[in-house]
Amino acid sequence: MAFTQASFLPLSAMANSDAPRTFVYKSTDTIATIKASGYFNDTYITLLADDMIIVSNGSEVYELVVSAITAGVVTTQLRTSQELTASGAVTPGVQSVELNHATVAVAATIATSVAHPGLFVVKDTSASGTAAHTLTLTAGTFNGTNNVATLNAPNECLVVWFDSAGNGSIVENIGTVALS
Repeated sequence: MAFTQASFLPLSAMANSDAPRTFVYKSTDTIATIKASGYFNDTYITLLADDMIIVSNGSEVYELVVSAITAGVVTTQLRTSQELTASGAVTPGVQSVELNHATVAVAATIATSVAHPGLFVVKDTSASGTAAHTLTLTAGTFNGTNNVATLNAPNECLVVWFDSAGNGSIVENIGTVALS
């Protein structure tokens, strides 16, 4: 099926604000169809990067975040996870980050760990290679001291608990994720 404008409604629209806005959308389409790049193109004038869309497809509810709008193409992703195949920022609220490139180091950044409370996971999902992928916390630490995690082998993974103040505690370090 295709996007239906009548099923897309603002839940909160903060005029003259930099805060992300929230929309709701109901469809019988699968979540894979709905989150595909371009599905929400008809709303490119309405949506902004970082806006949230709560989607109901009858039996399940998902939260999407608008990750980019370029030349009228709206790209969304599930809010709980994000894959980076090139250097870039981690979307606020994401709880799982996959760094995925076999030959180029991915440099990921998080503006503040306060935006990622609870269990947080970063994993090297590259099929091969030893690129030294990094995740840098601009504000906050993984363990009270270190704010950079370096993953340089497939399947290396760091599991951290961030409290509401953004203080991290290492739950598990799988492989040899280096902290600095």
